[in-house]
Amino acid sequence: MRAAERSIEIVLPQRRVEPETVVAHLGPTNSGKTYHALEFLKEQGRGVYAGPLRMLAQEAYRRLAAEIGEEHVGLVTGEERINEHAPIICCTVEMAPSSGEVLVLDEVQWADDEERGSAWTRLLLAGDYRHILVLGALDAEPLVRHAFPDIEIKVFQRKLPLEFVGERALRSVTPGTVLVAFSRKAVLALAGEANRLRPGKIAVLYGAMPLASRREEIDRFLAGSAEVCVATDVLGHGVNLPCETLLFAETTKFDGQERRNLLPWEMAQIAGRAGRFGLVDRGHVGVLTGVAWASADPRLIESALEPHVELPSGHRGYRIVDEARIRPRLDDLGVTDPRDLDAALAAWHRVATREWAYESWLAVESLSPIRGRLGAVQRRLRERSRKLSLEDTWKLINAPIDEDNAELLGSLALAIAGDSAQRPLLAFLLDPARLRDSSLEEAEQAGRLAAILRWFALQYPGVGGVTIEGAAALEATAAARVVARLRVEVSDPTLGRCRSCGKTCAPWFPMCDRCFGRSRS
Repeated sequence: MRAAERSIEIVLPQRRVEPETVVAHLGPTNSGKTYHALEFLKEQGRGVYAGPLRMLAQEAYRRLAAEIGEEHVGLVTGEERINEHAPIICCTVEMAPSSGEVLVLDEVQWADDEERGSAWTRLLLAGDYRHILVLGALDAEPLVRHAFPDIEIKVFQRKLPLEFVGERALRSVTPGTVLVAFSRKAVLALAGEANRLRPGKIAVLYGAMPLASRREEIDRFLAGSAEVCVATDVLGHGVNLPCETLLFAETTKFDGQERRNLLPWEMAQIAGRAGRFGLVDRGHVGVLTGVAWASADPRLIESALEPHVELPSGHRGYRIVDEARIRPRLDDLGVTDPRDLDAALAAWHRVATREWAYESWLAVESLSPIRGRLGAVQRRLRERSRKLSLEDTWKLINAPIDEDNAELLGSLALAIAGDSAQRPLLAFLLDPARLRDSSLEEAEQAGRLAAILRWFALQYPGVGGVTIEGAAALEATAAARVVARLRVEVSDPTLGRCRSCGKTCAPWFPMCDRCFGRSRS
């Protein structure tokens, strides 16, 4: 353990040239901070927009391409490349170049994310840009002052105020309303209830949907062909979906460890989507009633509409974000053999934690996800007696893959290592025909696999028979299948109903409490 620690060198990224200007645009959703930053980017004519999610990068790309022409804008994410040498690039934060003319760094509060924050920290500490604009919630004011003590801060206010409208029954919901619940099952059941009142006029959004499916549902809602949208908190994470009224059906969520009340900043981030500027005078936020299992606390929502945490500058926010995360680069670990990577990662974490224990604004990113992916890769390689270079191993374990797809990562590692036995499996996964009769869940999973295979095809063109064209075709088919299955499922008269008596029941149970009690007795 101590030997591994002696090989560790903690080196923070550093910029070579200080920027000429550093400006922060801080404020809530729907305040114009992104609009003004993109206007500056257009005026300068060269630079980068970097956002946390592929969908946000796509949205910025579409907006700029429509305004200044597709030939002047490119899109670069882990899964796609469009005109990547254009003067203006829209990208995810991990894909942002290290230098350039203008950097628009969006959602800067993500620097405190324990699994991805280091991508923001890298640009805050070492982005060699002539002009830097950081965008985010006012909560991140302490963080940006740590990174840039002399930063100019521009505080943006919402264009439209938010009005708490109390309880609204499902039957009284008007067109242009978004209903919010916090699980896939709850969203589908709520969409089924709404569809009984407005057949064929319901859009659905949740995190497991492929991006093209989300785009289609958003477009239906914005165009008015869908009058009501039922969504999870994906609304607060990269979906720009302005609406007139937003109603919470729940104010609790399962966060992976426990079911808890939503935090004020989480509710505020979602509620901020209410209010279509230019169409209404204010955004309306309230609680949905009339659905037996839905239970939202109106007091929590009403209290979350006003920021209550005093920031050092005297402004008010919802929390204080004053830390940025950091993680190792391969060169920091002092290893030459991939078999030593896990011990080196653990050692780096111990050394970095000790070194920064008393730093006011740097914290260590969680290395559990990357070590989990490393374990999956090395296990599969051992099973097939294959080896992978240190560089390829590092690239794979930093892939945008969640733990549910760790086994696929092992197959991709074997394909890189020359194991031809992986080709039939990958060919099967890439075949869009297998989705012809797939369920909604199978189509969602295929969409996730397609995104991973798109990333792989960009990193290792043709390896294992995986091509960007094949992965893109699978993604498009999966997205179309998801939309088609949603139409069927939301129209299912048994959705969200007790299988015994047919009355509305909680979607996570097959029977209502009364029928379940009778069956037990």
